[in-house]
Amino acid sequence: MFLPQDTQRQTITDLSIDVDSCEKFMITDDSFKNKKLYGKITEPHSTFAVRISGTAEAGLDIFEEYTDYPFGAILLKAQTDLTKPGEKLLQYHKELGVHGLESAYDKALYIMRTLPDVFSYNPGSTEIHETAENAFTLGKGVCQDYAHIMLSLLRMEHIPARYVVGMMLGEGSSHAWVEALCNGYWYGFDPTNNKLVNDEYIRVSCGRDSSDCSIIRGSFYGYGVQKQSESVTVEEIN
Repeated sequence: MFLPQDTQRQTITDLSIDVDSCEKFMITDDSFKNKKLYGKITEPHSTFAVRISGTAEAGLDIFEEYTDYPFGAILLKAQTDLTKPGEKLLQYHKELGVHGLESAYDKALYIMRTLPDVFSYNPGSTEIHETAENAFTLGKGVCQDYAHIMLSLLRMEHIPARYVVGMMLGEGSSHAWVEALCNGYWYGFDPTNNKLVNDEYIRVSCGRDSSDCSIIRGSFYGYGVQKQSESVTVEEIN
């Protein structure tokens, strides 16, 4: 699973990690410089829990300065299986009116501002691995779908953009938004709520799309059905 980390926007202190029955766990960086917690449980078990708590000071800056990945921002210009546009998204992009705007920031802001006109929030209407094209055709979805659609449109404009998973004040679960590379800086855009990312947001992980950013991922050997639940509590400290 991924852990919140220090960035130009936020600092994390008092981090506490508790993993039931885990003999050993380690923390390492992945290709996108996300902090990844991993380990294993070799003894038979039917349940296990991971509890993470800490203090985040967010909203330290309005952007994050670009630092090169091992493969550069070129990879974040490329569509993925989840963001690749089909007929509906290509037609929408053609008619969007974003082409007359010059800066990447203005284009990203325009895409975010206009997306609610054609797409609505509706939990349970899409699958966890839904593509941007399918969700856009349906016309409704959740934060993951908003982010994938915005990524698809930004990449059609050749703007490097990344999918972000984190937490937001007032939400009871994880949230997804987009960061676009504009003039050497990553700016956060939340198309679900039609707002710029501010001190209400805590970033946990980022990547090309949601498949790079699953907060919890793993495998098990044995019989039975696997069920996973997630609960997030974010409280403001005055």
